Amino acid sequence: MKVLLILPWTKTLFGDERATPGHPHVGVAYLSAVLKKAGHKVKIFDQAIEKNDHKLKPLIKEFKPDLIGISAFSYCYRYAFELIDFIKGFTKIPLMVGGPHVSAVKIKVLEKTRADFAMKGEAEESLLVFLKELERKNPNLEKVPNLIWRGENGEIIENQNMPLIENLDSLPFPDYSEFGFSKYSYYETRTIPIITSRGCPYGCNYCSVALSMGRGFRARSPKNVVDEIKHWYEQGFVNFEINDDCFTLDIKRAMVICDLIIESGMKISYQLYNGIRVDKVTKELLEKMKLSGCIFISYGAESGSQDIINVIGKGITLDQIKRAVVLTNNVGIKNSVNFIIGHPTETYQKAMQTLEFAGRLPTNFVNVYNVIPYPGTKLFDWIEKNGQRIYHPDYVLENIGSRDPRPVFETREFSEKERIAVLKKGFALYEKTVLQFRFGRSFGKIVYILTRNRSIFNTGVRIALGTKLGFKIYSFVTSRSKTR
Repeated sequence: MKVLLILPWTKTLFGDERATPGHPHVGVAYLSAVLKKAGHKVKIFDQAIEKNDHKLKPLIKEFKPDLIGISAFSYCYRYAFELIDFIKGFTKIPLMVGGPHVSAVKIKVLEKTRADFAMKGEAEESLLVFLKELERKNPNLEKVPNLIWRGENGEIIENQNMPLIENLDSLPFPDYSEFGFSKYSYYETRTIPIITSRGCPYGCNYCSVALSMGRGFRARSPKNVVDEIKHWYEQGFVNFEINDDCFTLDIKRAMVICDLIIESGMKISYQLYNGIRVDKVTKELLEKMKLSGCIFISYGAESGSQDIINVIGKGITLDQIKRAVVLTNNVGIKNSVNFIIGHPTETYQKAMQTLEFAGRLPTNFVNVYNVIPYPGTKLFDWIEKNGQRIYHPDYVLENIGSRDPRPVFETREFSEKERIAVLKKGFALYEKTVLQFRFGRSFGKIVYILTRNRSIFNTGVRIALGTKLGFKIYSFVTSRSKTR
């Protein structure tokens, strides 16, 4: 069968403009690979790259897909819903919506859109089952796991979940051929994303990963991971973004991956920007990571108050945060630490404690984020019972990003005015430290002063990360500053 997969626009972290992705979407690339392996034909349309919805009509008319699939992300889900309406305005081809937002809100997706079907959770295997049924004259949709569909009387039916894929090595490597990788800015530096595991066993109250990937940790074998790196290396890719949530959860496995990269003789570099755990690194592991090409690690701390860390279920200590940063510095790997402002039970004093702790850390820069409650998370439910919403949840997902200084709720202990004050200080700390890291302490400070106007700073980020020429210049300048 023929399947057209569509990625809608997303927004930047600032929440006030559309984002241009630096690389193709890994999840959709996995779907493409699985569909092709099963004998199906695939086309992909990335709305943020094509920037012209009217290209869809001739594409659909020429390709004649049997199914159109659209990914929906909770953050800015409205773009996906608008795209569904647009497509349904000129074709009756069955349309399915999938992605993290479906896993979070489930049947509500079909209540609010004209989509024919929705697919929750991992879709690689369940989508193949669906396509087999779609080929039949009288498909039995009740047999399709993970499917959400409309019954004969218009009622919305949610099927049972399919077990998560335990053997990730059974999946083919992601297929980027239908994206036109050269259209993306990361292609300029031969950078490609890679995911070596799925799921997270921890229960942080703000995190939505468990909704689509489960609470268990499922890992690809070290050989399978390095085989994929070799696959892309032989095609000219030399830099890798490992986008796992728990790359070092199994420290022995991570060390074997490093050993295999070293033994292969490949001259690569890689970064972990997603935020690994501070309690899952050792000196020996970090040394191996350094030797195998790791040049950057981001750590998830989330708060500088031990009380708040305990409340959100992070399961780490302030001493472990400091130890991880010191160990990483000693090994010679650049690093950053992530913090969130606005947790449950937080007060102005505890939020300021976080900024003070962050400012003292000997890390290269700190990321400070505005907490965003996503549907289906413990945080979302907590706010319903204990907080006062400032904005409707739909407005938040459509308009407010994690680097937007507008808090989305307040409590008696931590008012809206106080939250705004702390967020502005936190974002200033982030902007100053990241610019000094990227451009050197002296020149970075000058750039920081020049970009205190938010619109100027946002424009600079958009050009540097959202355009091929800007990303190439940015990568050249920052690589030189980091080697001084």
